[in-house]
Amino acid sequence: MDEKNVEKSREKQQTDDERAKVYLEPETQNLLRELIKNGDNTQIIPTYDPNLGFVYKKVEQAFEHETSPEQMIDFLNKLTELDILKRTFFEMVAACPKCESTTLTSHYYCPKCKNNNMIKTSLTEHIPCGFIDEKIKFKNNKCPRCGENLEENNYRNMGRWYLCRNCEEKTVKPNLKFHCRKCNNEFSIEESKLLEISKFSLNPTRKTEIKRRVASFEKIRKMLEMLDFVVEQPGMIYGQKSEMQLHFTLVARRMIEEEEFVITLDHAVKETEIKSSEIILYLYKTSEVKVDIPIFIGINKVSDEAKKIAKGNQILLLEGSPEIKEIIDRIKAEVDLKIASKSKHLDVSLEEETKINKKKRKAEYKSEIKPQLFNTVTGIHQPKNTEKRNRFGRFMKSLKKE
Repeated sequence: MDEKNVEKSREKQQTDDERAKVYLEPETQNLLRELIKNGDNTQIIPTYDPNLGFVYKKVEQAFEHETSPEQMIDFLNKLTELDILKRTFFEMVAACPKCESTTLTSHYYCPKCKNNNMIKTSLTEHIPCGFIDEKIKFKNNKCPRCGENLEENNYRNMGRWYLCRNCEEKTVKPNLKFHCRKCNNEFSIEESKLLEISKFSLNPTRKTEIKRRVASFEKIRKMLEMLDFVVEQPGMIYGQKSEMQLHFTLVARRMIEEEEFVITLDHAVKETEIKSSEIILYLYKTSEVKVDIPIFIGINKVSDEAKKIAKGNQILLLEGSPEIKEIIDRIKAEVDLKIASKSKHLDVSLEEETKINKKKRKAEYKSEIKPQLFNTVTGIHQPKNTEKRNRFGRFMKSLKKE
């Protein structure tokens, strides 16, 4: 592979790694889940706020803390650069050339005296005498100059005009300037910056990946934590044979009678049905680690072959959303059953171990402990040998218990 291709491969890997990290961020999860829930054609469309400029309400709702318009745009740009979202044109607007804010107010200025005390009015001409003035000056519908009544054919409206209250200059084209309410910069329309406002939507080529990455396992995680499990999401375990990092959607651990009880969970989403290859990959990972309950969730339909493989290898295979009650209840029932079974087994083992130890101690006593003389002060003379003395003490305690 030449140097150019190596560099491209390295850049692609960096992008993939960065995208994987972004998928784990709470705001990314919240936004993408909302878009998926509302359908593939859902768009993130901006709305204009007079105080803030253009804002994206869907993004604002995805964050758990207050977010500025700049942070929203940076967030959307990041998701677009990582190919999670697609950007399309919404509209082009004037913006401040200094700070790019779109929170602007427009002002009219007199071209003669440069004052902005301008009003907009309409002018009327009385045709017979040629008098022209504001319509409001024709009181009682009479011409102020000749006194004749205004009739249908003897006057005409000359359109909108702008009047300067400072110097009384009349003009059809006053100077227009913008005032930035963010940085107080004032600029002409020629100096303004054109800013493209975008709308965003899910990248259709990554739809399956997005659904898989942002599937919510929050309810399952909370249920396991209520059962005293420590949950990692996503989870990672080192393979016992390969020593490779094995990644799972979720790993839950709990100590039961000084033994670690482990649950691993993976999931898959496909456009059609989930094939056996997904189960085989999960089976390989679980063969490398000690797992008490292997769980696999197919968010859509699972093939019959995949079901057979899962059943044959005692994998708890579930179909549907990880948020629905039936799936959560099924996992809880399995966990309760396995914990009860494991605890009972451990109790039996401990009881058997105790019996074995008692028999061993009795045998040791018969073979190694010699008769001792009693003393009214010390009660029993202990053997000088430390190990024998310890065994003797254990023996005496066992007799008391029995």
